[in-house]
Amino acid sequence: MTVKHYNEPRDLAYSKKNAHFFKVDEPGSWTHKGSTTIFAGKNQKDLFIFAMALGKNRQSKQTEVKDRQANIPVVALNERQKWTLLSIALANTDDLLCLKDENPHYKEAESYAEEGINILKAHIEKYGINYPKFLEAELKDILKNSDSTGDV
Repeated sequence: MTVKHYNEPRDLAYSKKNAHFFKVDEPGSWTHKGSTTIFAGKNQKDLFIFAMALGKNRQSKQTEVKDRQANIPVVALNERQKWTLLSIALANTDDLLCLKDENPHYKEAESYAEEGINILKAHIEKYGINYPKFLEAELKDILKNSDSTGDV
């Protein structure tokens, strides 16, 4: 079953200052296949979704992404990724009718992703190549502290 999405933007964006982390074909990029990050060989959308979830988990949100680089086509997101993004809107508004216009929720997701990238940069600078272990430990704490319904 195909889900009808209302007023999706054409692209998702990240800031110009963080664009180099997303460039798949650029050595030094987090998504480059030769990267030493957990995003090696992944797509821009994968990094975006991970960063968005990390930013949301930390409740870190900027007001706006500066110098937007709209390079992630929304049509490239699969249904699960779109609903991951929209679930943030549902959690923040607690109102199903917020889905009548999805565009503002994509902008909100960009803000969370921007903060998530900043969190990842700080982890990499602090822990070096071992930063995934610290992210894993944090995830285990989140899961341990979630309620019995499985809400995270």
